[in-house]
Amino acid sequence: MGEERIQIVTDSTADLPEKFAQQYDISVVPLTVNLEGETFVDGTLSQREFLQRMEAADELPQTSQPSPGDFIEVFEERAQQGPLLCLTISHKLSGTYQSASVAADVVDGEIEVFDTLTTTGPQTAIVLRAARMAESGCSMDEIIEHLTDYRDSQVTRFGVTDLTNLVKGGRLSSWQGAIAGLLNINALLQEKDGALELLERVRGTEQLFERLAEMAIEALQEAEDRIVVISHVDNEPWVERMIERLKPYDPDEMLVIPAGAVISTHGGRGLFVVSV
Repeated sequence: MGEERIQIVTDSTADLPEKFAQQYDISVVPLTVNLEGETFVDGTLSQREFLQRMEAADELPQTSQPSPGDFIEVFEERAQQGPLLCLTISHKLSGTYQSASVAADVVDGEIEVFDTLTTTGPQTAIVLRAARMAESGCSMDEIIEHLTDYRDSQVTRFGVTDLTNLVKGGRLSSWQGAIAGLLNINALLQEKDGALELLERVRGTEQLFERLAEMAIEALQEAEDRIVVISHVDNEPWVERMIERLKPYDPDEMLVIPAGAVISTHGGRGLFVVSV
Protein backbone atom coordinates (compact mmCIF):
# COMPACT_ATOMS: atom_id res chain seq x y z
CA MET A 1 0.00 0.00 0.00
CA GLY A 2 1.27 3.47 -0.83
CA GLU A 3 1.50 6.22 1.79
CA GLU A 4 0.15 8.91 -0.53
CA ARG A 5 -3.17 8.52 -2.24
CA ILE A 6 -2.95 8.36 -6.01
CA GLN A 7 -4.77 11.25 -7.68
CA ILE A 8 -6.81 10.63 -10.82
CA VAL A 9 -6.98 12.74 -13.98
CA THR A 10 -8.89 11.94 -17.18
CA ASP A 11 -10.11 13.70 -20.31
CA SER A 12 -13.61 14.78 -21.25
CA THR A 13 -14.23 11.98 -23.75
CA ALA A 14 -14.82 9.68 -20.79
CA ASP A 15 -18.09 11.62 -20.32
CA LEU A 16 -17.51 11.14 -16.60
CA PRO A 17 -20.61 12.14 -14.61
CA GLU A 18 -19.96 15.18 -12.44
CA LYS A 19 -21.02 13.33 -9.29
CA PHE A 20 -18.11 10.91 -9.69
CA ALA A 21 -15.64 13.69 -10.48
CA GLN A 22 -16.61 15.38 -7.22
CA GLN A 23 -16.85 12.20 -5.14
CA TYR A 24 -13.36 11.02 -6.07
CA ASP A 25 -11.77 14.43 -6.70
CA ILE A 26 -11.02 13.61 -10.35
CA SER A 27 -9.68 16.34 -12.63
CA VAL A 28 -11.08 16.34 -16.18
CA VAL A 29 -9.06 17.91 -19.00
CA PRO A 30 -11.48 18.89 -21.77
CA LEU A 31 -11.27 18.53 -25.52
CA THR A 32 -12.78 21.29 -27.64
CA VAL A 33 -15.30 21.35 -30.46
CA ASN A 34 -15.48 23.87 -33.30
CA LEU A 35 -18.97 24.31 -34.70
CA GLU A 36 -19.44 26.80 -37.54
CA GLY A 37 -16.52 28.92 -36.41
CA GLU A 38 -17.37 28.87 -32.72
CA THR A 39 -15.12 26.89 -30.39
CA PHE A 40 -16.42 25.62 -27.09
CA VAL A 41 -15.27 23.27 -24.38
CA ASP A 42 -16.57 19.71 -24.41
CA GLY A 43 -19.26 19.38 -21.76
CA THR A 44 -20.44 22.99 -21.72
CA LEU A 45 -23.48 22.38 -23.94
CA SER A 46 -26.25 19.95 -23.09
CA GLN A 47 -26.52 16.97 -25.39
CA ARG A 48 -29.86 18.23 -26.72
CA GLU A 49 -28.57 21.71 -27.53
CA PHE A 50 -25.43 20.37 -29.17
CA LEU A 51 -27.37 17.92 -31.36
CA GLN A 52 -29.74 20.64 -32.51
CA ARG A 53 -26.86 22.90 -33.49
CA MET A 54 -24.82 20.11 -35.07
CA GLU A 55 -27.68 18.85 -37.23
CA ALA A 56 -28.53 22.36 -38.39
CA ALA A 57 -24.93 22.98 -39.50
CA ASP A 58 -23.73 22.41 -43.06
CA GLU A 59 -20.49 20.78 -41.97
CA LEU A 60 -19.55 18.30 -39.27
CA PRO A 61 -18.02 19.94 -36.18
CA GLN A 62 -14.27 19.61 -35.74
CA THR A 63 -12.96 18.17 -32.49
CA SER A 64 -9.54 19.01 -31.03
CA GLN A 65 -7.44 17.27 -28.41
CA PRO A 66 -6.10 19.14 -25.38
CA SER A 67 -2.63 20.59 -25.83
CA PRO A 68 0.30 19.47 -23.66
CA GLY A 69 -0.06 22.86 -21.99
CA ASP A 70 -3.61 22.03 -20.92
CA PHE A 71 -2.33 18.92 -19.17
CA ILE A 72 0.72 20.71 -17.75
CA GLU A 73 -1.55 23.21 -16.02
CA VAL A 74 -3.53 20.45 -14.31
CA PHE A 75 -0.49 18.26 -13.58
CA GLU A 76 1.48 21.10 -11.96
CA GLU A 77 -1.38 21.89 -9.62
CA ARG A 78 -2.17 18.29 -8.69
CA ALA A 79 1.42 16.99 -8.53
CA GLN A 80 2.01 19.12 -5.46
CA GLN A 81 -0.50 16.93 -3.63
CA GLY A 82 1.02 13.57 -4.57
CA PRO A 83 1.36 11.00 -7.40
CA LEU A 84 -0.88 11.33 -10.47
CA LEU A 85 -2.47 8.75 -12.74
CA CYS A 86 -3.92 10.16 -15.96
CA LEU A 87 -6.31 7.93 -17.91
CA THR A 88 -6.93 8.97 -21.52
CA ILE A 89 -8.98 8.07 -24.56
CA SER A 90 -7.35 5.53 -26.90
CA HIS A 91 -4.33 6.87 -28.75
CA LYS A 92 -5.86 5.45 -31.94
CA LEU A 93 -8.92 7.68 -31.58
CA SER A 94 -7.26 10.93 -30.50
CA GLY A 95 -3.90 12.57 -29.88
CA THR A 96 -4.92 13.23 -26.27
CA TYR A 97 -2.71 10.43 -24.92
CA GLN A 98 0.31 11.95 -26.66
CA SER A 99 -0.41 15.40 -25.23
CA ALA A 100 -0.69 13.97 -21.72
CA SER A 101 2.52 11.99 -22.16
CA VAL A 102 4.44 15.08 -23.26
CA ALA A 103 3.11 16.98 -20.24
CA ALA A 104 4.05 14.16 -17.87
CA ASP A 105 7.65 14.37 -19.06
CA VAL A 106 7.78 18.09 -18.36
CA VAL A 107 6.17 18.29 -14.91
CA ASP A 108 8.12 17.25 -11.84
CA GLY A 109 6.61 14.47 -9.74
CA GLU A 110 5.35 10.92 -10.12
CA ILE A 111 2.96 11.02 -13.10
CA GLU A 112 1.79 7.98 -15.04
CA VAL A 113 -0.29 8.20 -18.23
CA PHE A 114 -2.47 5.18 -18.96
CA ASP A 115 -4.05 4.55 -22.36
CA THR A 116 -7.55 3.14 -21.74
CA LEU A 117 -7.75 2.01 -25.38
CA THR A 118 -11.38 3.10 -25.35
CA THR A 119 -13.61 6.15 -24.82
CA THR A 120 -16.94 7.34 -23.35
CA GLY A 121 -18.64 4.87 -20.94
CA PRO A 122 -15.97 2.16 -21.06
CA GLN A 123 -13.37 4.82 -20.27
CA THR A 124 -15.45 5.95 -17.30
CA ALA A 125 -15.55 2.35 -16.03
CA ILE A 126 -11.74 2.27 -16.04
CA VAL A 127 -11.53 5.69 -14.38
CA LEU A 128 -13.88 4.56 -11.60
CA ARG A 129 -11.85 1.40 -11.04
CA ALA A 130 -8.73 3.52 -10.64
CA ALA A 131 -10.40 6.05 -8.35
CA ARG A 132 -11.82 3.39 -6.06
CA MET A 133 -8.52 1.56 -5.82
CA ALA A 134 -6.74 4.83 -5.10
CA GLU A 135 -9.25 5.64 -2.37
CA SER A 136 -8.57 2.26 -0.76
CA GLY A 137 -4.85 3.07 -0.65
CA CYS A 138 -3.54 0.90 -3.49
CA SER A 139 -0.16 1.73 -4.99
CA MET A 140 0.43 2.97 -8.53
CA ASP A 141 1.78 -0.41 -9.60
CA GLU A 142 -1.22 -2.23 -8.14
CA ILE A 143 -3.69 0.07 -9.87
CA ILE A 144 -1.99 -0.09 -13.26
CA GLU A 145 -1.67 -3.87 -13.12
CA HIS A 146 -5.37 -4.24 -12.34
CA LEU A 147 -6.45 -1.67 -14.94
CA THR A 148 -4.41 -3.40 -17.63
CA ASP A 149 -6.14 -6.72 -16.95
CA TYR A 150 -9.55 -5.07 -16.73
CA ARG A 151 -9.05 -3.02 -19.90
CA ASP A 152 -7.91 -6.03 -21.88
CA SER A 153 -10.97 -8.04 -20.83
CA GLN A 154 -13.58 -5.34 -21.50
CA VAL A 155 -16.20 -6.25 -24.09
CA THR A 156 -17.58 -3.19 -25.87
CA ARG A 157 -19.88 -2.75 -28.84
CA PHE A 158 -20.98 0.45 -30.60
CA GLY A 159 -24.33 0.54 -32.39
CA VAL A 160 -24.60 3.29 -35.02
CA THR A 161 -28.14 3.88 -36.25
CA ASP A 162 -27.50 7.05 -38.25
CA LEU A 163 -24.56 6.93 -40.64
CA THR A 164 -24.78 10.64 -41.57
CA ASN A 165 -21.81 11.69 -39.47
CA LEU A 166 -19.70 8.81 -40.70
CA VAL A 167 -20.33 10.09 -44.23
CA LYS A 168 -19.67 13.73 -43.30
CA GLY A 169 -16.51 12.74 -41.47
CA GLY A 170 -15.20 10.83 -44.48
CA ARG A 171 -15.33 7.44 -42.78
CA LEU A 172 -18.01 6.29 -45.22
CA SER A 173 -18.55 7.38 -48.82
CA SER A 174 -21.72 9.28 -49.71
CA TRP A 175 -22.98 6.50 -51.97
CA GLN A 176 -22.35 3.88 -49.28
CA GLY A 177 -24.31 6.03 -46.86
CA ALA A 178 -27.15 6.47 -49.32
CA ILE A 179 -27.40 2.73 -50.00
CA ALA A 180 -27.24 1.97 -46.28
CA GLY A 181 -30.08 4.43 -45.70
CA LEU A 182 -32.25 2.88 -48.40
CA LEU A 183 -31.67 -0.63 -47.07
CA ASN A 184 -32.03 0.42 -43.41
CA ILE A 185 -28.49 -0.76 -42.67
CA ASN A 186 -26.96 -0.02 -39.29
CA ALA A 187 -23.37 -0.51 -38.18
CA LEU A 188 -22.24 -2.69 -35.28
CA LEU A 189 -18.69 -1.72 -34.32
CA GLN A 190 -16.23 -3.35 -31.96
CA GLU A 191 -13.06 -2.15 -30.31
CA LYS A 192 -9.87 -3.91 -31.26
CA ASP A 193 -6.52 -2.82 -29.84
CA GLY A 194 -7.89 0.65 -29.21
CA ALA A 195 -9.40 1.19 -32.66
CA LEU A 196 -12.99 0.90 -33.87
CA GLU A 197 -13.74 -1.55 -36.63
CA LEU A 198 -16.88 -2.75 -38.35
CA LEU A 199 -18.06 -6.04 -36.88
CA GLU A 200 -21.39 -6.46 -38.64
CA ARG A 201 -23.80 -4.66 -40.93
CA VAL A 202 -27.20 -5.09 -39.33
CA ARG A 203 -30.46 -4.51 -41.14
CA GLY A 204 -32.99 -2.67 -38.99
CA THR A 205 -32.65 -0.98 -35.64
CA GLU A 206 -34.47 -3.75 -33.77
CA GLN A 207 -31.96 -6.33 -34.95
CA LEU A 208 -29.14 -4.01 -33.93
CA PHE A 209 -30.55 -3.70 -30.42
CA GLU A 210 -30.87 -7.47 -30.14
CA ARG A 211 -27.27 -8.00 -31.20
CA LEU A 212 -26.08 -5.47 -28.60
CA ALA A 213 -28.15 -7.17 -25.90
CA GLU A 214 -26.88 -10.63 -26.86
CA MET A 215 -23.27 -9.40 -26.60
CA ALA A 216 -23.81 -7.88 -23.17
CA ILE A 217 -25.61 -10.96 -21.80
CA GLU A 218 -22.89 -13.28 -23.04
CA ALA A 219 -20.19 -11.11 -21.49
CA LEU A 220 -22.03 -10.91 -18.16
CA GLN A 221 -22.38 -14.67 -18.00
CA GLU A 222 -18.65 -15.16 -18.52
CA ALA A 223 -17.31 -12.41 -16.26
CA GLU A 224 -17.19 -11.58 -12.57
CA ASP A 225 -17.16 -8.22 -10.80
CA ARG A 226 -18.41 -6.24 -13.77
CA ILE A 227 -19.58 -2.66 -14.27
CA VAL A 228 -22.05 -2.46 -17.15
CA VAL A 229 -21.85 0.95 -18.80
CA ILE A 230 -24.39 2.20 -21.31
CA SER A 231 -23.50 5.33 -23.29
CA HIS A 232 -25.86 6.88 -25.79
CA VAL A 233 -26.71 9.88 -27.93
CA ASP A 234 -30.41 10.72 -27.48
CA ASN A 235 -31.47 7.07 -27.24
CA GLU A 236 -33.30 6.81 -23.90
CA PRO A 237 -35.80 4.18 -25.10
CA TRP A 238 -32.98 1.72 -25.72
CA VAL A 239 -31.44 2.55 -22.35
CA GLU A 240 -34.60 1.52 -20.52
CA ARG A 241 -34.95 -1.64 -22.59
CA MET A 242 -31.32 -2.64 -22.15
CA ILE A 243 -31.47 -2.19 -18.38
CA GLU A 244 -34.49 -4.49 -18.22
CA ARG A 245 -32.77 -7.07 -20.40
CA LEU A 246 -29.61 -7.11 -18.28
CA LYS A 247 -31.10 -6.95 -14.76
CA PRO A 248 -31.77 -10.73 -14.55
CA TYR A 249 -28.04 -11.36 -15.02
CA ASP A 250 -27.25 -9.42 -11.84
CA PRO A 251 -24.44 -7.07 -12.89
CA ASP A 252 -22.48 -5.54 -10.00
CA GLU A 253 -23.27 -2.04 -11.21
CA MET A 254 -25.01 -0.41 -14.16
CA LEU A 255 -24.21 3.14 -15.25
CA VAL A 256 -25.96 5.23 -17.89
CA ILE A 257 -23.86 7.97 -19.46
CA PRO A 258 -25.17 10.47 -22.03
CA ALA A 259 -22.38 11.08 -24.52
CA GLY A 260 -20.80 14.52 -24.72
CA ALA A 261 -20.17 16.71 -27.73
CA VAL A 262 -17.01 14.98 -28.95
CA ILE A 263 -18.53 11.50 -28.95
CA SER A 264 -21.84 12.81 -30.34
CA THR A 265 -19.96 14.45 -33.22
CA HIS A 266 -18.53 11.17 -34.42
CA GLY A 267 -21.35 8.79 -33.48
CA GLY A 268 -24.37 10.89 -34.34
CA ARG A 269 -27.88 10.77 -32.93
CA GLY A 270 -28.91 7.30 -31.80
CA LEU A 271 -25.40 6.04 -31.02
CA PHE A 272 -25.62 3.29 -28.41
CA VAL A 273 -22.63 1.82 -26.62
CA VAL A 274 -22.69 -1.16 -24.25
CA SER A 275 -19.62 -2.27 -22.33
CA VAL A 276 -19.16 -5.10 -19.84
